[in-house]
Amino acid sequence: MSSNKSFTLVIPSYWGRRRDEPFHPEDAVYDHPTPVDTEGTLGRALESICRLRYPHFRVVVLGAATHPSLEAEVETRLGAVIAPFRDRYPLALFTHRQERELRERVARGPKGELAEMISLRGYSNIRNLCLVVACLSDADAVVLFDDDEVYEDSQYLEKVAENIGGVHEGLFVGGLAGYYMNRDGGYRLPPNAEPALAEWPAVEYMNRAFEIIESPERLQPTSWVFGGNMVVHRELYMKVAFDPHVPRGEDIDYLINSAFFGYRFFLDNELRIRHLPPPKTAPLWRRFREDLDRFLYTREKLRSQEPVEGCRRVEVEELEPYPGRFLRDDLEELVYRTCVLMGMDYLSRDDREGYRESVANLMRSKDLSRFPPSPFRWYLGWRKRWEELMDFLASDRGSREFMEGLFDARRRR
Repeated sequence: MSSNKSFTLVIPSYWGRRRDEPFHPEDAVYDHPTPVDTEGTLGRALESICRLRYPHFRVVVLGAATHPSLEAEVETRLGAVIAPFRDRYPLALFTHRQERELRERVARGPKGELAEMISLRGYSNIRNLCLVVACLSDADAVVLFDDDEVYEDSQYLEKVAENIGGVHEGLFVGGLAGYYMNRDGGYRLPPNAEPALAEWPAVEYMNRAFEIIESPERLQPTSWVFGGNMVVHRELYMKVAFDPHVPRGEDIDYLINSAFFGYRFFLDNELRIRHLPPPKTAPLWRRFREDLDRFLYTREKLRSQEPVEGCRRVEVEELEPYPGRFLRDDLEELVYRTCVLMGMDYLSRDDREGYRESVANLMRSKDLSRFPPSPFRWYLGWRKRWEELMDFLASDRGSREFMEGLFDARRRR
């Protein structure tokens, strides 16, 4: 048993406006941010961690507000939620105030220009901060978890320890993917309940991809990974970053980025957690906009690959059936049919704004000028800077002491 490995569990927690306040165009878009005037699901997630029977782990909650005006209130709210758990396991809270402090520390160092890479806004930047706090905690691996999930298997971390950082069929296990069980205990997605997405076959192709869960082999190479149930070994998280150009689906994009550098993710069909998400709050057109941006960008990243020493070429076929289905040449056709159907659906409900934004999505799919000319080359530059940042943080005593202080509740105000 490899119980000597140390893990940092990192839980991003997204908080937004009060229940009676409408969505604001300047708000960061997350699937279902917790209204700041409600209890939310974080306490339930933290309670489930108490089930884990493993000697060496820490927990960090990353508190992200959808708008700067909410940051102070979110920090106060989160402090109250986590307080009862501080004496049950090592637990730290990292919010926008700590984000600014860490950025200032980096800015004062020899790699000050890298400070801008530290951010708590947007899924990819927040996932990168998950890797940062794992580095500052000197973790052998980071375990990513979300606040709308619960652990039910007390041996979850023992199972992680059995494989992460090891070798399977001659390949280094740099990343592990687990899967979600839904409320009824299954793992397949139900038929799409949103008629406006009838032309967008995500549910069908994701369910096809999930078939590997049924394999008799515990570990299988995978084309998909869930950001709320994934494990990244230190060797990998010190070298490979999430791409901030990816608005959602940052987990699968990370799998692709890792593949560029020869790292594979394996599905472990014994790493399961319960996923209990609340309803999504962002309008459908806005969530679809981020999907189309995500797939268009990732496809351009794959198309712009070029021979680079230390990199391997990643083909779309390796990513079938999901996300590969949305990285093919007919992506624009899928987007067109979906935008038309969505616009008609909004018109049928006399929702003029939804109709206009659906048309805007269609126009958006035809203009790639918002992306770098070569997403692949841009990402290589970002990754190089990432490695420099992580090397600095790992060696900077002040940054590590700053992180250690967050685990001491007596130093919290």
